[in-house]
Amino acid sequence: MKNKFQVFVSAIVIIASLLLATGCAGTSQGDDAVKLTVWVNGRDSFIGPSEQKLAQDQWYISQAFKRFEAANPGTTVELVVQSDALQAHQTFRTAGLAGNAPDSANLWAGQFIFALREVTQDITQYVPKEDLEQINGWDTVTLDFKPGSPIIGYPVPNNQVCFFLYNKEIIKAAGLDFEANPPRTMEEFMAALETIKNAGYQPMAADEGQGYTYNFFYIASYWWVQQNGLEPILAEDAGQANFADDQALLTALNAYQDLYTKGYLNQDAATSADSWNKFLAGEVAMIPNGSFGVKDAQDALGIENVGAILPPNISSDAKIKDSLIGGPGQSMVVAKNSKNPEMMVKLLSFLNSKEEVLKLSEFQTIVPVRKDISAEELKLQPGTIAAQMFEWSQNYVFWVDNSLSPAVVDDFNKLLPLVLTGKMTPEELAAQLDKDKGK
Repeated sequence: MKNKFQVFVSAIVIIASLLLATGCAGTSQGDDAVKLTVWVNGRDSFIGPSEQKLAQDQWYISQAFKRFEAANPGTTVELVVQSDALQAHQTFRTAGLAGNAPDSANLWAGQFIFALREVTQDITQYVPKEDLEQINGWDTVTLDFKPGSPIIGYPVPNNQVCFFLYNKEIIKAAGLDFEANPPRTMEEFMAALETIKNAGYQPMAADEGQGYTYNFFYIASYWWVQQNGLEPILAEDAGQANFADDQALLTALNAYQDLYTKGYLNQDAATSADSWNKFLAGEVAMIPNGSFGVKDAQDALGIENVGAILPPNISSDAKIKDSLIGGPGQSMVVAKNSKNPEMMVKLLSFLNSKEEVLKLSEFQTIVPVRKDISAEELKLQPGTIAAQMFEWSQNYVFWVDNSLSPAVVDDFNKLLPLVLTGKMTPEELAAQLDKDKGK
């Protein structure tokens, strides 16, 4: 009996020791250990086109995460690349409703993330005051663009803007000089395109049927909003007015259609998917693109052979002139199911810090959303496209597609190729947008 009792006591001691050891092991590994999972778009945000050709550990964002981990022992960051930026919104919603969304996801700002309010988290309490003061674009991640509403994410550090890139050799061969005399009116613009066409070159190319790509969709949107500003468009989207009565919309769509009818755009624009490659190959004079494509264009055609111009003003009495469309159209939202929202916000703040934004500029040609970064700190040379972008970004019109409700912008984008090719009239598109309101 004594031996059995001793064996029993010994067993209890061993079990207790094992439990204690297990508890100590958990402590030694760090009860405060944090793992963050972050989805990033595979294009046009933290991963530039040129970076995609490199090994992942050479990307800016991979190296930034390593720096954050080093500064925050016990924290690890897992990078997940989403190849389809549009689909990522639905994927995030599905994951959020199931309670297993990543801590943060790179999604389009404005209405795109407002539609995900049920699976995003209000992070207002975690955002440093300095960030609120030094970073532009907080309205784009503040619910319904209303000051004082929940902040559900951070602007992405790169303020993207959309304009025309052009091949200087082709423009010169056509007898034009866009550096000295860029076309600023629609009449001048159309005349320049006619001159390029008559010289035997394709004036412009775009891929209008490829979803939310950087094509002429954005230039047409700019022509729409520049006439009367964004407010009337938002009123129409909210059901307070009709798209069918918006003469600015019809004017922009007619100008858009004219480009195709007159042969200034590639005739397969509604179905093509290779306009960017054609521009890089020197087969096209101009292309609607922007800050996201500058480096690749310069790498392909040579820095000295790539120029940039603003879209022309659609009318002499437009409310907004000599501007362009752009802004912090991408964001990093924080999921409602994140167990570490404070640390996640710390990471987002880190990525938006002045030091990190300057590091990002070493990988991509960017326009920072921070207010306290100068052209000199970015080492911009006067007269370069990068310097032009920096100047133009001080006066931009926010992306129209980010400002419209999902059903309206979805049909606007899908049906534009039909308007372009004359299979739908501008009036019919406007009528369809009115049907989409409130969906």
